[in-house]
Amino acid sequence: MNRTSLLNLLALAAALALTAATAWPRPGAGNRGLRVRGMRTGSHAVAQSLPEGGLAVADASGHLVPLRHYRRIVSTNLVTDRLLVELCEPTRIRAVSSAAAARKRDGHRYRGLTTVDGFGPPEAIVALAPDLVLANSFGAPGSAERLRGAGIEVFDLGELRGESSLHTVATSLGLLLGDPARAARLLGSFSQRMRALAARLGTRPRLRALYLSRLGPDLQGGTVGTSYHDIMTAAGLADVAAERYRDWPAYSAEQVLELGPEVIVTREGFATGVCGYPGMDRLGPCRGEGRILELPGELLDEPGLAMLEAAEELFALAYEEP
Repeated sequence: MNRTSLLNLLALAAALALTAATAWPRPGAGNRGLRVRGMRTGSHAVAQSLPEGGLAVADASGHLVPLRHYRRIVSTNLVTDRLLVELCEPTRIRAVSSAAAARKRDGHRYRGLTTVDGFGPPEAIVALAPDLVLANSFGAPGSAERLRGAGIEVFDLGELRGESSLHTVATSLGLLLGDPARAARLLGSFSQRMRALAARLGTRPRLRALYLSRLGPDLQGGTVGTSYHDIMTAAGLADVAAERYRDWPAYSAEQVLELGPEVIVTREGFATGVCGYPGMDRLGPCRGEGRILELPGELLDEPGLAMLEAAEELFALAYEEP
């Protein structure tokens, strides 16, 4: 992190701490006198005043979620499961997603917590009597509306793409939890460590890499605008798709050959399927002229804090292991 970035981070943390001290609704004080117009807290998260008084933060759907002291929080998504554990007192966590507890690598983080199926019927969540649910639009259809109809606040995470969406969600969650400075510190440490990895290469050349996955009959990519690009970039790899493609392109073998990656990055166990795609036998890494680097899907596919662990493992595979 350079001097300018560090100063900006410190200034952001100071502003957030001042906000928490002066604008946060105090227990028993109601919402009177709390007026802040579009107070920016970083990464697109904005605390704004409500017509009836008090503050709120908008979720991805534009719904305003009031800032108050939430005591029974349910997370239905891996990204906010981890963020809650990092940013929130355990006594305020009512439940996390069952997918988090089932993870082999870090399921222990959620030991002792109640779990819920984020894709299941919302009635199971209602039965937990939460006052705030963190979810995204890929859950059960209409679940947010049904939960709100039951008097439960719902924060819709929207589409989770990587570092940019992580910063937005974490900053918003810091506001909702009443501790935005803590969220700023977490994000600052995360960003610093992500940038430090590639910096270790110094003047060494970056390997030209491409993320690929085999989904049914298609070769699926992930480049600018996704966590796959962010992970590869942090790991010191040059994403060869970045200049021509965005998001999650579907490739033909000819398009991949034209990009000419030295390294293929894919999920653990997917190398055979990727190289077995018609025409891919002509690609260098599939012929032994290059490398295929596989990472566990639990790391590679999560657009949250696990991106750092994925980048660290990918860096070690690409540049440190023989």
